[in-house]
Amino acid sequence: MRMLALLCAAGVVLTACAPAETGPGDNPTTTATSGGIDGPVFTESTEILYLESFPVQVRLVVRGSLPTPCHEAVWEVDDLGTIIEVRLWSSVLLGQDCAQVLEPFEVSISLGLFETSTSVVVLNGEEIGRLELGAEPGGGEGNLVGAGWSFGMCLGLCNADLVIEGEELVLTARDREAAESLYENRGLLTPAARSRVASALEQLSGVPLDPVYGCPDCADGGAAYLVVEREGGIFRHDMEFGRPPEVLAELDGLATAMMDALETCVSNELVAVAGDCTPWEGF
Repeated sequence: MRMLALLCAAGVVLTACAPAETGPGDNPTTTATSGGIDGPVFTESTEILYLESFPVQVRLVVRGSLPTPCHEAVWEVDDLGTIIEVRLWSSVLLGQDCAQVLEPFEVSISLGLFETSTSVVVLNGEEIGRLELGAEPGGGEGNLVGAGWSFGMCLGLCNADLVIEGEELVLTARDREAAESLYENRGLLTPAARSRVASALEQLSGVPLDPVYGCPDCADGGAAYLVVEREGGIFRHDMEFGRPPEVLAELDGLATAMMDALETCVSNELVAVAGDCTPWEGF
């Protein structure tokens, strides 16, 4: 299954010389102005952006210079499966009287919508990066596979359980006394989330962890837990709500941010929330 995953990004500004950018559902290929003459572009930098959406919108931002202020940036995208080829050039109409000076430009090129991808991105014959959507966190060294919280003396939303399978996330919330769930929201891990989880797990390598920390849910203070796959097994670690041990603080913070995104249905740098997400508004 194709995945989500990112990286949050604001809209990218195009220069006046650039043609209108394509939208998420448009054909990402642009064509030169009728009667125009093709010319070069001088590329200075490139950046691959993962936008807040499900599936994930991926865009290539290119900055550089055009031969003159009269030239327009024109591009063509061809998704070959394992390779995404982008051709970028300039075009100018015949007979224009234009100053012979370089014109800075910035364009945002849609590479498409993806759930999973490890495609290489090639710009004008040169590899400039790779889409990283759907890879397993930590490269097989370990995974965060679940998290949650609960309150014993509670009415309404009393339990929340997060299940992580690969890049997919499901947050299920329940009333303590009701059999049916209050909501079940889904999303996908972003590349930033996978990187940060992998880093947190790497710091735990070889570190002994206790099954229980503190006094979870004592005096109605609430309980939280993390489920981690590491060192050949799957282990659950319970702790006081909002008071993780220092050794698990980073991982707990990541899990909390993921659950917050799925509860509010607002994507963040860790989670791309599914389009049918229903935010919890209480009773």
